Amino acid sequence: MIAIYKKDQIIYTIADSGLNAEDAATLVNSLRDHTKKNKQAKWYMEMGDFKKEVKNTDGSPDFLFPESNRLKKIALVGDKIWQERFTELLLPFSEAHIKYFGPEDGNMASNWLEQASNSNSNRN
Repeated sequence: MIAIYKKDQIIYTIADSGLNAEDAATLVNSLRDHTKKNKQAKWYMEMGDFKKEVKNTDGSPDFLFPESNRLKKIALVGDKIWQERFTELLLPFSEAHIKYFGPEDGNMASNWLEQASNSNSNRN
């Protein structure tokens, strides 16, 4: 299941038990809508239990959409293995500054996104 909410230029997505095909479609549609409305969009993505993984029978989520270049900062919160897999999905579609945070660092990730935009050429 995935929870999605928005605050200003930040879209917050929290998946507590993995992603199925419906969750992945909801996520991508929400990102498309958010980037259409925000030229300097930011994304907080938190994944809970990685053992349940992305269960998408239609293939990987397609993060390629017209406004994907408006996504400037992405905070990935969760286990390192999950972060690596999610980054593999994002890199072909985004030039955003991606920063990784451990499962206990959600507040730090949120604060980082709320800061003034940094150069998106530096990736951590």
